[in-house]
Amino acid sequence: MPQEHLSNDEFLNRLTTLLSATHAATHGSVHLTQKPLKLTTDQAPSPSPSSSQILIRASNGLSKPHRLEATKGSKSGYAKKEKVKFATVVETSELEAFYTRYAEICKKGMEGLRKRDKKKAKEKAKAKKKGKAGAAGGTGGAGEKASGS
Repeated sequence: MPQEHLSNDEFLNRLTTLLSATHAATHGSVHLTQKPLKLTTDQAPSPSPSSSQILIRASNGLSKPHRLEATKGSKSGYAKKEKVKFATVVETSELEAFYTRYAEICKKGMEGLRKRDKKKAKEKAKAKKKGKAGAAGGTGGAGEKASGS
């Protein structure tokens, strides 16, 4: 089933809405993809090897049926979420202006993100490194700790 392509302005408006809805829900994902648009066999071949259009897609990441079921039956009371997926085609001549607006929208959508807590990962890596050092050092590692107490 071919996906409907929105105008560039409509795409950017819907992307803003999707990012703000994800931020308001305090959880979720937004998937953004882009690739050169390939010509189909019924279209005329392009005179140059590079494509003159870019396909840009956005989705809320709820593409798998089991993810939809998990949100529907969750204990936390979330309502069933529908899959959101939309796309636009950008001409290379309009690409610079589009990417300027696209980048601004993405930056604003990322402002509310929380920083990752790296403390637990660092502690885990430290413990793992310490465990390997103790095993490589023989029996001296455990004996030294006991005698120091």
